Amino acid sequence: METLVFPLKTKNRPLTQLYEELLRDDIQLIAIDKTILSAAAEIRATTHLKTPDAIHIATALNIGCNLFLTNDAGLRNVPGLTVVVLKDVLET
Repeated sequence: METLVFPLKTKNRPLTQLYEELLRDDIQLIAIDKTILSAAAEIRATTHLKTPDAIHIATALNIGCNLFLTNDAGLRNVPGLTVVVLKDVLET
């Protein structure tokens, strides 16, 4: 969902279509359960993350994700998860 916000907001139909195509392939949806919500609450209590970000991080940790791609530099400070900020990697 969050991936599509920018191209939709800017009415960039080609980018929207590209993102939708990328999201259609190799995407695994993970149900939010009590374990994830409990972990998200712990993350919220110990960081400055907002609820949606805490849920994303808790879900990634719960399934053993070893790399988290984002453009939100504020997510770098979560213990136990390697976070790559795309704008840092893609800027030249």
